[in-house]
Amino acid sequence: MTLNDNAYASFLLDYAAGSLSPAEQLVGDLHRALSVEGRANSRMLDAFGGALLESGRPEVVAGREPSLPDPSPQSVRTDGRLAPFLDRERLLGLPWRKDIFGMKTLPAGLPLSGLLRLDPGERAPGHCHGRRDVTVVLTGSFADQFGVYERGDLAFAEPGIRHEPRAVGGECCVCLLATEPGRPLSGFLGLLMSFLPQRS
Repeated sequence: MTLNDNAYASFLLDYAAGSLSPAEQLVGDLHRALSVEGRANSRMLDAFGGALLESGRPEVVAGREPSLPDPSPQSVRTDGRLAPFLDRERLLGLPWRKDIFGMKTLPAGLPLSGLLRLDPGERAPGHCHGRRDVTVVLTGSFADQFGVYERGDLAFAEPGIRHEPRAVGGECCVCLLATEPGRPLSGFLGLLMSFLPQRS
C-alpha cells in the first residue's frame, strides 16, 4: 500500500480528517498500530493537517470562541480500545459462530463492523460487495485475486468487486471488516447473484 494507491490515499486522508464512520476509524487506528507503513503515512498526514491548521485563521461561529482540534489524532487513540484487537490469543479464543455461509464471524462491537476468521487453508465463498468494505488483518494473512495481505495491511473491496479470500500460511487469519454507511447498491438480489458463476 502506498499513497499512490487511490483507495488507500483517500482512506488515509479521510482518517486524518476524522470523517470516517466509527468502524472505519477503528480500522484506521489498527492499521496505524500494526503497520510501520501505516504509522509513517498517518504521521505525515497528521503533520500536513497540523501545518494547515496553524496557517489558518480561527473564526468565531455564533459567538463561540474558536477551538482548534488536536492536530495529532494519535494522542486521542491510545485509550486502550485497540488492546482486544491486538491480542492474538484472545482473538483466537473468542466464541466464533458460523454465519449462513459457513464462515466464522463475530460482531466487533460497532455498527457496520465484524470480525472474520479463516483457519489455515480455509477459503471464503466467492462473493460481490454492494458497499465499500475496508479490512485490516489482525493476525495471520490472506490472499485474493488482488494480492496478499498480512498483519496490519488494509484491503479495500469497492462496490461490485468480486473476490474469494483464502487464508495463506500456517496461521489462522483474523480480520476486522468495516462497511461504509449507506444502503447496499445490490440489495438482496445482489447477494443472491454474488454466488452465481461469473460470466467471462
